[in-house]
Amino acid sequence: MQRIGFIGLGLMGQPISRRLLEAGHPLTVWNRTADKAKDLRAAGAAWAPSARAVAETSDIVITMVTDSTASEEVICGTSGVLEAARPGVILIDMSSIAPEMSRSIAARARARGIPMLDAPVTGAPRVAAEGKLGIMVGGPREIFEACRPVFEKLAAKLVYAGGNGMGTTLKLVNNLILGVAIHAAAEALVLAAKAGLDPQSVIEITSVGGARTGAMETRGPRMVRRDFTPHFSANNMYKDLSTALTLAEECGVPLPVASAAREILRAVKAQGKGDLDSCVVMTVLEAMADTRVESKR
Repeated sequence: MQRIGFIGLGLMGQPISRRLLEAGHPLTVWNRTADKAKDLRAAGAAWAPSARAVAETSDIVITMVTDSTASEEVICGTSGVLEAARPGVILIDMSSIAPEMSRSIAARARARGIPMLDAPVTGAPRVAAEGKLGIMVGGPREIFEACRPVFEKLAAKLVYAGGNGMGTTLKLVNNLILGVAIHAAAEALVLAAKAGLDPQSVIEITSVGGARTGAMETRGPRMVRRDFTPHFSANNMYKDLSTALTLAEECGVPLPVASAAREILRAVKAQGKGDLDSCVVMTVLEAMADTRVESKR
């Protein structure tokens, strides 16, 4: 069984690493905040004192950190993965980062004999715990195939997107849809409340027909309950929409709706709510409309 190292034990990193541990892989973990590894260590994972130390004892190293800067640091920086990974170790970055950074890190890894895949995911922590994520992968096809058994322990849907950077590119496109859909769901609920409808009726009717969206099905009930505990934070959604807009600029593609959704997320951040779930955009729209979304049931 391949030895796996996992770096980054946030909302998604913890359930993903636990799935790998439960599948029988010897697991070594590291996180900047050591307390986040407590439950995994109790379940049998080994703790490493640095990202470099993770690489020293692993056949596959998986990183899942906040952004491009963090990925570059834990992989390429002092005491990073590339300082100790021997040729042939496989690097998988599951972070949601800019495609150009993915390609840059992959090139530096390749120069040391380390193949890399960018493999960001879609799905909430609960979905990760069930092994039903969507995983989109960029990098050498033969390395993807070699890692398929590991991915299959985590995913209900695997999509090979192409060379390095294409997994992260597909993630941006996916999150563009998600960000706009959450915003649309929030707008619909605010309008319904202002017009005198029970917002719950919107959730019910959109469970069938062409207006059905995962955003309304997963976020709608939480917005009505005013449950903004983070599954995908407003900060992260703002980051991904900003990166998608940069990519669109490079490609000469206008994204007017995504631009508007990002501006509402900017307002969320300005109000100090960036750590809450991205569906907290509803509160900004409520303030603009001078109304409040509440179920009458």
